[in-house]
Amino acid sequence: MKNKIALIFLLGVFSGFLFLISGCASTGPLTVQQANYPADKIDARGLFAENCATCHGKNGRAHTFHGWLVGARNLTDPKWQADTTDGQIINAIKTGPSVMPAFEKKLSPTEIEALAKYVRTFKPAQ
Repeated sequence: MKNKIALIFLLGVFSGFLFLISGCASTGPLTVQQANYPADKIDARGLFAENCATCHGKNGRAHTFHGWLVGARNLTDPKWQADTTDGQIINAIKTGPSVMPAFEKKLSPTEIEALAKYVRTFKPAQ
């Protein structure tokens, strides 16, 4: 009986963890709608809210429950902003470092570039 309870508990924890991580990978209607837009027409703030804010927070600080659980990057960190290239940000969005989901097959190249530029707006003012 104890083994069954332990197994049910572990399955619940595991499925809950998968559910929480999958929340970071959601792609909504804006993502689909803007897939073929030119870069200057993409609502990067909306894309961020739709695909990234669950973990990184609307303000990029990763002060969310999901962000805490998965160890999401604080995008406002001055050292990270200074040390990270645009190419590295684009690659991270495409391939998903650590537990972050990969967005290469979910977002168009122009959407990914727009998101990378938007991430730079979290850079603290000099």
